[in-house]
Formats: sequence, C-alpha cells, structure tokens
Amino acid sequence: MPSQPLPFSYVSVHDIATTFNSTSQMSTAIDVCGFFLCQRGRAEVVINEQTYVISRGDVYFYTPSTYIIVKSLSADLEGIAVKCRLDFVFPLLERIVDGQHILMVREDPRVHLSNEQRQSLEQLTALLRSHQQLLLDTSPASSSYHVLQQLVLSLAESTFHELLYYYACKNRLETSVTDSQDRVFQTFLYSLLKHCRQQRDVAFYAEEQCLSPRYFSSIIKKKSGRSALQWIIQMVISSASQQLLYTDKSIKEIASYFNFPTQSFFGKYFKQYTGVGPKEYRLQKRDYQL
Repeated sequence: MPSQPLPFSYVSVHDIATTFNSTSQMSTAIDVCGFFLCQRGRAEVVINEQTYVISRGDVYFYTPSTYIIVKSLSADLEGIAVKCRLDFVFPLLERIVDGQHILMVREDPRVHLSNEQRQSLEQLTALLRSHQQLLLDTSPASSSYHVLQQLVLSLAESTFHELLYYYACKNRLETSVTDSQDRVFQTFLYSLLKHCRQQRDVAFYAEEQCLSPRYFSSIIKKKSGRSALQWIIQMVISSASQQLLYTDKSIKEIASYFNFPTQSFFGKYFKQYTGVGPKEYRLQKRDYQL
C-alpha cells in the first residue's frame, strides 16, 4: 500500500513573518484552514475588517479564503502554526458541532487559553510533531509504517478536538444532531466553501446530493433558519468584499474571479446586497481603514 501525504503540516513562524514583512497580507487557500498559538511576542492583525491583538496564550483560527492583514509583528514573535486540509477538519467538525455553528469560527476566530490549557496544547503538538518526524524517518515498506501513520492521524485529531474543546469553553457551540438532514446541511456548507467562487445556483448544490432544489432548500431553511440562496449570497459577498478591500485586482478581474459574465452584472449583484457598488465599497472601506 503506498504512503499517503499527511493532511496537515507545521508552518515556520519565521516564514510567516517573512511573508508578512514583504507583502503585509496573506490569503489562505480555498481548501486550507489552521491555527496559530502565540507563545511569545505580539501580533496585530485585521481579519474581516476586525482588528485583533494576538499575544501569549492566544489561539487564532484561520478559515479558507481569508485575507489576513498585518499591522504589526513584534521581533520576538514565537508560536506554533499548523495548517490542515479542509477535507480532514470538516468531517471532524461534523461529528461534534451542529451544522449552523460550524462557520462561527470564521466570525470569531480567536480564543485565549489559560496557562494550563496552553501547556497542555504545547505538549500535545510536541508529541504530534515528534511522531510526525518519526513517520518521515520510517520506510513505507516497514511493517510498522501504517500503524505509525494511523497513530499520527489520531494525534492530529486529538489536537483538533482539544482546540475545539477550548473554543467551546469560551463560546456556545451546540452539539451535532446526527440525522440525514443535518448531513445534507453540513455537506452543503463544505461544498459552499469550495465552490462559492464558481457556483451561485442552488440547483448545483442540490444536484450534488441528488436532491431536488425545492426539497434541498427546505432542508437548509429548516436546519439553519436561512435559505440555501441566502447562504450562497452571504459567502459570495463576504469573499468578494475581501477581494475589494485586500487586493489591487480591478473590479473586472474580481468579476471574472467569481465567474460573473460581465463586470456590470457583478456590480449590480454586489450593490443589490450591500447597497453600494463595488467601486464605492472599495473607496469607502479603504478610506475608513486609513
């Protein structure tokens, strides 16, 4: 059996600082999420127009397609940064968190740990890292390789669950209800994160689950209080807003990025749900941030 790449990796804080120092911003990939535990120093960042000061004991969670704007990084910044594939994290979330709360982290991405919690997380990540290195040093042909691989994956899941526990201690998270309709909603959220740039039609997401658009929409409305179309619009507008604020792409380029047939169509769509056109939004918000 061939070895499979691990669904997570550690990121050097030095590499992060170098990236920020050269660009002042970073955009996460559409299929990647992760966290940063600050062990020393300080960082001031802007995410979704909200400013956060991250210091010792703070954990910041980043979600797919998020722009992180750095205002300042202290020279002594140290911490643990991990990035994970969304297809590894999302199924874990589905088992323990109610679907409509899964995206809560996107809106409230920071939690402060007590000294005991921080030390526990540091020990767990150190154990994970040592086993990961052991796996890298073990031949895939070895009889112990696949057992070790599963051990590493289990440790990664335990680390994620520990983080989620700390987050749940500070925020109200409803536990998962394991019925078929919950599964439909959770699958929709996962697909929406992956495809919102290209797909704005409810029928696309319904067809993915072999359901009629009407029945699919009724499930989403029942489970979340919002229609599937409202979820799609929110994700598209949120993502487009970040492009307008945090990149120098032209409005025509952003329209193409989100698969709108013309710049004019994108402008009308954006204004319909924000009250202002893309150009006005960019000017107003950027002036406000200065």
